Amino acid sequence: MQLIRTITNEPLYHEILGNGLPVYILQKPGFQKKYAVFATRYGSLDSEFEVAGRGIVKVPDGIAHFLEHKLFEEEEGHVFQRFAQFGASVNAYTSYNLTAYLFSTIEYFPEALTELLRFVQNPYLTAENVDKERGIIEQELRMYDDNPSRKIYRNLLNALYHKHPIRIDVGGTVESIQDITVDLLLECYHLFYQPANMALVVIGDFDPHQIMDLIKAQMESWNYQAQEIKRIFPDEPDTVCKPRVEQRMNISQPRYYLGLKGTVHHSGRELLKQQFAVNMIWHSLAAKSSPVFERLYNSGLINDSFGASFQAAPRYAFSVIGGETEDPDKLDAAIREAITELKRKQISSDLVERLKRQSLGSYFAAHNSLDYLANSFIVHLFNGTSFLDVPKVIESLTADEVNQFLQEELDLERSAVSVLLPE
Repeated sequence: MQLIRTITNEPLYHEILGNGLPVYILQKPGFQKKYAVFATRYGSLDSEFEVAGRGIVKVPDGIAHFLEHKLFEEEEGHVFQRFAQFGASVNAYTSYNLTAYLFSTIEYFPEALTELLRFVQNPYLTAENVDKERGIIEQELRMYDDNPSRKIYRNLLNALYHKHPIRIDVGGTVESIQDITVDLLLECYHLFYQPANMALVVIGDFDPHQIMDLIKAQMESWNYQAQEIKRIFPDEPDTVCKPRVEQRMNISQPRYYLGLKGTVHHSGRELLKQQFAVNMIWHSLAAKSSPVFERLYNSGLINDSFGASFQAAPRYAFSVIGGETEDPDKLDAAIREAITELKRKQISSDLVERLKRQSLGSYFAAHNSLDYLANSFIVHLFNGTSFLDVPKVIESLTADEVNQFLQEELDLERSAVSVLLPE
C-alpha cells in the first residue's frame, strides 16, 4: 500500500488491486463513526456506448438508476435487513456520472464492509422482480413530476441543451423504463460494474492493513469480465435550445431560474479551477451577504429561496440562479443587469482573496464529515481531478483568472430562463 500524507496530516493509504480496483483508506483517529462508499463510473448520462461484437448500443433512459434499485434485492431477502443487524445505515444514489453504494456504522464495521462488497458483486435479477421494480420507479417518477423544484430545474436543462442526455431525469421517464429488461440490466451491469471502472473509499479509525486484507479477500470470488468502455455522446451545440420555458403548476408563488451554459473543461486542474472560480463568482453575486442579494431582497423581488450554483464535470458545465419571486420578468431584468455590471467592473483582488479564504475554510471544515469526504473523493476521482489538490488549486487562483472565468461562464448570450407560474 502507498501511504499518502494529506494536508490535515491524516494518513491516506492507496492501492490498485490486481483486478484493477482503486482502493483508498483514510484513517480518522478518534472518530467513532466509520464510512465506506463503493462506486462505479456509471450514471444516467451513459445511455449510449459501444460494445465489442455488438457495435453501438442505445439503452433506455434511467437504466443506471433502475440497476441501483435492483442490486439491493436478493433471492433470500433484502440487503437493508442485513445491514440493520449490524446497526449500519446503508443507502445508494445515482447521479449523472456515477452510481454509489454506501454505509455508515459505529460497530461491526468489518461485517458491514464485507456485506457491501458482496451484494454489489452479485445482482439478482428476474423478470418478476424487474416488473415489480418498474411499478415502484414509475410511482417515484410521477411524484417527481409534481415537484415544482424538480420541474423548473428539468425544464431549464431542456431549454439549455439540444441533445445532451443531461436533459433527461436521472430516473428516466415513465415511458423509457417500460423498455428496461433483465437482459439489458445484466448487459449494463457486466460492462460498467467491473473493478477497473469502480473505486472504493473507506474512512474511519481502524487498522488499514486489516481492512485492506478484508477487501482483497472479498475480491477473490468476483466473477467479472474486463471490457473496454467506449461511451458515446451527441455533438452538443454551444447555443441554447430555447431562450425561455414557462409552465403552470399548483404553486402559490411564481418561480424563476436563469441558466447559463458553460464551457466544458474535460478534466484536471483546469476543471478544478473552473469549479471553484465560478462558484466564488456566484457567491459574490448571490450570497445573502452580497449587495445584490440585499438590494433584491429589500425590493421584495426575492426571498430566502434565492440562490445560485455552478455544476461542471467532464461532459457538461452550467450555472443556475433564481428562486421564488412575485415578478419573474422584473427579476430576470435585475439579474441580467447585475451580471452585466459585475462583468464591467470585475471582481477586485481583495474580494478574490476573501473568497479564497472562505473556500479553504469550507474545505477544511468538511473534513469532519466522513460522508462528505468519501463521496467528494469519489466524485473528484471520476472527474479526473483530485480532492487532495483542492487547497493548492484554490490558493493558486488569481484575480485575473477569476475574472476570465467571469467573462466566459456568465455569458448571457448562452442563457435560458425557466419559469413556473401558479395555475
